[in-house]
Amino acid sequence: MRAEDFIVEVYRRKDLVDPRFSGPIEPDLFLNNKFTKAAVKEYQKVLPEKKDTKILDIGFGGGQFSAACIHLGYENIHCADFGAKHKLLKICRKFPQIKGVYDIESTIGDFLGDSDEKFDFIHLSHVIEHIPKHSLLYLVDSIYKSLNRDGIFLARTPNMLGPISHYGLFCTLGHEYGFTEDNLSSLLEICGFEMIQVYKFEPDQSLKQRSANILRKLFYLKENLKYRLFLGAYPQEIGNELVVSGTRKDKPELFDKKFK
Repeated sequence: MRAEDFIVEVYRRKDLVDPRFSGPIEPDLFLNNKFTKAAVKEYQKVLPEKKDTKILDIGFGGGQFSAACIHLGYENIHCADFGAKHKLLKICRKFPQIKGVYDIESTIGDFLGDSDEKFDFIHLSHVIEHIPKHSLLYLVDSIYKSLNRDGIFLARTPNMLGPISHYGLFCTLGHEYGFTEDNLSSLLEICGFEMIQVYKFEPDQSLKQRSANILRKLFYLKENLKYRLFLGAYPQEIGNELVVSGTRKDKPELFDKKFK
């Protein structure tokens, strides 16, 4: 069994035992939940201004990113996942902003590589860590190929410089590889992306959580001193999550089936 097939099978079985993912997503739950509410605040600062921007959400999970796009007024949203058409059956009927839903049959790289469709914004939230290392060039090259000029690729993934990096990497059977801002930025750069940015998404916090921030800041100070002393480096982000984007400009496409 290929690594990609193993990962698909793991999540197929997880869906079977979790009632939240075994059937079509309910429209009201899709649009109104605490995760969507948080996503609206996170993404309103990073999404393009034009509301007709053609957006592709790959591996949409519970759909909070796509739902946030609807809340924010975007009108040209596309979704892709394994079993996507089944999961979004009710959503598509209610929300005309979702223009396309695609079932991924084998891998994301195959899905994008075999299509001539272009997008302005491609979103992967906690997907890239599921890709085997030997397939990362194939995946990111396929994403670059699928963007229009000035199109943006944004990825969210557990941060291997974070305080609970081992949990972030090993919390599920489906995780294949771990990222820091350096190796993820390098991956985007060698696949042709420019204007690479690292973001910090700040979640809404209760009074108790805000009080705990004092301790977190002390921890982050210690960690930054460690990297400064031993590496001469000062990472931009050492929290639990890494959020990085790259923009397609005029560099040539490098997509090739040999990197599969």
